[in-house]
Amino acid sequence: MTITAASPLQAALQPITVGTMDLSHRLFVPTHGGGAGSLTGDDSRFQAMLDYWLSRVEDGFQWIGGPPCHVQHLQIPGFEATGIGALGKQDGNFRHPLFHDRMSHFVDRVHSAGGYMGIQLLQQGGMPSAPSPTFSGFLDHRGVHVMNRDEVKWVINEYIESAVIAARTGADSIELHSNHDDIIEWFLSPLTNTRTDEYGGSYANRRRFLQEITDGVRLRVDRPITFGLRLALDQDMDGGYGLDECLRLMQSFEADGTVDYFNLDMGGNWGAITYLQHGMYPEAAWAHMCGEAKAVTKLPVLYVGRVVHAETAEKVIADGNADMVGMVRALIADREWLRKTLDGRPDEVRPCIALNDCIHRYTLEGLSFGCGVNPHAGRESLPPITVSEKSLRLLVVGGGPAGMELAANAAERGHAVELWEEKAELGGRFAIAAKLRTNPTYQDWIDWSAARLPRLGVNTYLGRRASVRSILDGNFDVVAFATGSHARRPGIPGEYLPHVFGADAVIRGFTQPLGHRVLVIAADDGPSPLTVSDHLAHLGHEVVLAFETPGPSPLVGKYSAGAMFESLDEAGVEILQMAVATEIRVNEVEFANAYSRLRFTVGGIDSVVLVTGGVGNDALYRSVSMHHPRTHLLGDAWAPRRMTFATKQAFELAQLL
Repeated sequence: MTITAASPLQAALQPITVGTMDLSHRLFVPTHGGGAGSLTGDDSRFQAMLDYWLSRVEDGFQWIGGPPCHVQHLQIPGFEATGIGALGKQDGNFRHPLFHDRMSHFVDRVHSAGGYMGIQLLQQGGMPSAPSPTFSGFLDHRGVHVMNRDEVKWVINEYIESAVIAARTGADSIELHSNHDDIIEWFLSPLTNTRTDEYGGSYANRRRFLQEITDGVRLRVDRPITFGLRLALDQDMDGGYGLDECLRLMQSFEADGTVDYFNLDMGGNWGAITYLQHGMYPEAAWAHMCGEAKAVTKLPVLYVGRVVHAETAEKVIADGNADMVGMVRALIADREWLRKTLDGRPDEVRPCIALNDCIHRYTLEGLSFGCGVNPHAGRESLPPITVSEKSLRLLVVGGGPAGMELAANAAERGHAVELWEEKAELGGRFAIAAKLRTNPTYQDWIDWSAARLPRLGVNTYLGRRASVRSILDGNFDVVAFATGSHARRPGIPGEYLPHVFGADAVIRGFTQPLGHRVLVIAADDGPSPLTVSDHLAHLGHEVVLAFETPGPSPLVGKYSAGAMFESLDEAGVEILQMAVATEIRVNEVEFANAYSRLRFTVGGIDSVVLVTGGVGNDALYRSVSMHHPRTHLLGDAWAPRRMTFATKQAFELAQLL
């Protein structure tokens, strides 16, 4: 790789040796479950997985972790393991009849492309096996099976045998996933390991499970191979282990001489800090802790944790906080991240804004893989985008996420595109959300999209209000309405009283000052009730947040919710659940329990803010479609949903034009 004086990457492009691998730079792609396809699915799904990962090597990343590979669980006849962490509930990946041939082919393809292939072994704790009858957190209380000594030995042996199978594929590295609620972490942590035999209690006993695995792997794998551990810098759990014990573990395993590197991140599967950190946290927020870990070992130390920009990766390495930096979500947002950066085009890199739609679409809604800012993600196996045979004149009405993405994708296909936005700025309601203190990253994507449009030749007109006549007079071949949504009025008696305001107006400062005590009425399953309440509380208001649902914001998954709930609690926000507002009165609001219908009143209220979802702005579309043969409606104007819905609809429509 060529290093120019202007490159934001200097230290990150220096060579490094990790175990048996001589790497030309210090950026890598950690193991993760994102992307399309499946290692053991049908041929088309396997090819989709290959294409997803090989695109990272084609971009210039040498060392890739590949998809997570599950070690077989203990099982008895008839038991039905559940949960994402129970993917090894039958034979696991390594015992699958397709594993060796598929993974060997995968390794060969990576080698042919000039890369190094890693295989990570994992088995999640409590699915159902566990060292002790304790829980690792507050989100999952399914009963566990406490392993006896023979079963512990069986799992240790299964890890060792799986590593032997992995090594026979020709992979360059093997990594033990020893964090994020995995069974290894359950043995390491004093929170989840209260055993009284040789596998629990003291530090040495809690380490024994992992130590016997590492010793066995080194003994049984009969060829040189790089071997590493992925550990949590700090579990961030009451009763768990912190940085001091992470450092102690690193020193112990270095002294054993069994491992070649340590791959470190912060947090776990739930809590305020998860390993998929929310965008309200700064980039690389815990890199300084990784630096403390690096200081206690001579082995290479890798840092993973919300690194989006090249300058951030460079700083982590240049400051001596890590030897290498791993990136996942940044590459989902733009699979040409490294190429654009090295070509001197970092401003063209599509920014990850840490929405976490990439995982919450699947975990909460059962949808396929996707990315809110990048509708191309997961489509690596599909034919490349081509220029349309016939150039059309396209008008896009509305400059929010759906409108900007449609305009750009249509222009890339060779269409002549105009975008009309009635406001003086692009972004739609997403731009309003970007003003909230929890959403500092949103504006990054808006700015990137706004800069993208002129590069593609899109003629953008701000402050231009569309009408039926102006649209029809434009003689456009196609008109697409991405006109977003307006706030829904919930129909609560008293909602038009002078002290009741919509959230959008409050955020934009279009209302009279709110009083001290503010009641937020939520009828929105997304993050808005949380982020609006957080914003108001940090402005100094005393906030009560009332949800109609049994739990707050059910479409905000655990990898984002913890950070928001911590901030709300620290700001003193009171949360009511199953609370249906039945009447708003001066100084008070009457509620009914959503199920029992028992009434109660919340008093002392100075102002009420409604966060009650949106209704599609489709009136103009309906009027124009009666007179124009080719009209389309998309994004929130069709139905308000996650950002991935809007950008994916825009992409799909552009391919049909």
